[in-house]
Amino acid sequence: MGLSMKRWHYLIILLAAVSAMFVWKREPVMLAFAASKISKTSLEDRIKLIEGAIELRLPEAGAGPYPVVLQFHGCAGIDVPFHHQWADVANGAGYAAMIVDSTGPRGHSRQTALDVVCQGKALLGQERAGDVLAAIDIAEADPRLDAKHIILAGWSHGGWTVMDYLTMDFKRRWPAGLKHEAEKPPIINGVILFYPYCGSGALSRFRQWRGQPDVLALIAGSDTIVDAEQCISYFEGKRRAGDPVAMTIYPDAEHVFDDPFLSAEYIDWYNEQYANDAMVRYAAFLGRLNVSSAP
Repeated sequence: MGLSMKRWHYLIILLAAVSAMFVWKREPVMLAFAASKISKTSLEDRIKLIEGAIELRLPEAGAGPYPVVLQFHGCAGIDVPFHHQWADVANGAGYAAMIVDSTGPRGHSRQTALDVVCQGKALLGQERAGDVLAAIDIAEADPRLDAKHIILAGWSHGGWTVMDYLTMDFKRRWPAGLKHEAEKPPIINGVILFYPYCGSGALSRFRQWRGQPDVLALIAGSDTIVDAEQCISYFEGKRRAGDPVAMTIYPDAEHVFDDPFLSAEYIDWYNEQYANDAMVRYAAFLGRLNVSSAP
């Protein structure tokens, strides 16, 4: 005899639930598998990889040790004039700026970074998160810097990287490609995110951040590179949960709207009005945290 209609009904519901669970679990499983394929090195090795490609810019005024902003570039690699403009804003707010190059030390030119990193074929956020930890360690070892006052700033892929880093609990999970060592994560005072990637492969989609740092999220509302709505929904959720998130959405802004050094092909993506507004918000955010964290 065949199954009764009622039993068929329950079986269909069960199959649908199993299917939904499989889809929900598939992404973290795939990311865990990708992480398992990366050769693990020590944090010391990661520090050695990136420390020669770090540029530190100090404020001209005041005396150290200085609070510090760690800057993480987008997937195409470091753009020196662009990151200098943001380092200048940090310096003006009394912060040192540490510009971290993740692609150069790995042998990627701008073109190979576009072909490989920007296409998600290498250096996913969960792996590059190890560069964040390494940069923090480098900052902590520099007597010119105040390691108790660290801000993480990420643009696009760099934002994805910073967000993935913030999901690491350090007791059980370290960034992909790093051997598990210490169990206590460094304290992060604030996070600045420019048009971050919040789509498939981003650990924040299914893992909570560890800690509640102050967040400034600057979103390009008409972004054609990343899905702005995914990030807007994510940060609205964090705000509803009581997390200290300040989000500004520039409604008709494109990706990299703050970059006046774009090639002729993309220079119309630059929006001077929005870029200037972002700089004001960036400086104000840093100034507020610097005052609130003063002894």
